[in-house]
Amino acid sequence: MDISFMGFDTPFFRNLHHILDDDENTNNKKSSTASGPTRAYVRDARAMAATPADVKEYPNSYVFIVDMPGLKSGDIKVQVEDENVLVISGERKREEGEEKEGVKYVRMERRIGKFMRKFVLPENANTEKISAICQDGVLTVTVEKLPPPEPKKPKLIQLKHNHNNSTRKMDISFMGFDTPFFRNLHHILEATDDENNNNKKSSTASGPTRAYVRDARAMAATPADVKEYPNSYVFIVDMPGLKSGDIKVQVEEENVLVISGERKREHEQEEKEGVKYVRMERRIGKFMRKFVLPENANTEKISAICQDGVLTVTVEKLPPPEPKKPKLIQVQVA
Repeated sequence: MDISFMGFDTPFFRNLHHILDDDENTNNKKSSTASGPTRAYVRDARAMAATPADVKEYPNSYVFIVDMPGLKSGDIKVQVEDENVLVISGERKREEGEEKEGVKYVRMERRIGKFMRKFVLPENANTEKISAICQDGVLTVTVEKLPPPEPKKPKLIQLKHNHNNSTRKMDISFMGFDTPFFRNLHHILEATDDENNNNKKSSTASGPTRAYVRDARAMAATPADVKEYPNSYVFIVDMPGLKSGDIKVQVEEENVLVISGERKREHEQEEKEGVKYVRMERRIGKFMRKFVLPENANTEKISAICQDGVLTVTVEKLPPPEPKKPKLIQVQVA
């Protein structure tokens, strides 16, 4: 399916009801007709709507950045279709063998299924010079630009007049129509919108504080899975683009597990390199989740590892308490 996002600027994360629902597709057994899209078309459209991407233009290249946490390089496919359509796709599946290990999902929020984005490349993109690298769950695809064409020389046309033998020359310059690359950029995500809000009124008793709202938004935008094993609880959070040193895992109030981190733009370095954002969809700012641990969680035995943009926090369980022996009460006979 060919979707050119030039001029197609629906804000990221609008209408979350379009997120992939494989069960819904499986239950719908009606075949596609001429009056409606095919199931494959709908599935690809949903995958693209749920795959945020940033596009940056450098002086000599275009760079496409896509969050693909939990996917290895071998799970991701980058190709060019129809000569100028860049297609990025991949699929994340649940781990096999979890049932044998006695695992049950306590909470499941992180996306599974297909990741996909399609981009119509501009005319000056060199499709023979494309490179891709995946690190910390973030895929970066670089498409080099073609060298600028030499300016066309004006075409001289000789005009002859029948009334005499004199000749004149006319200078006609053939000018191409140069459409600006990726127009309608006013819909690009503005991550600093909250900070630039003109409403500077301090919070009152009638409303939450700004810090409360910021943390609530961070938690709402940080999906997590929670799994229970026979001997532990496992919390899995997507944090693409963050290194281990950028992530904080701590226990507050004795039994509240807090996972947090923050992703920032490299403004200073990008300005030096002459970078301008053509599209900005991937989340920046704070990541946060809080979990109240159950009574049998051992807060002294917590480990965390971040790999391919996916943070895994393991909290071991306390051993089960010994069964209480029945208390014998001596009955005295009066």
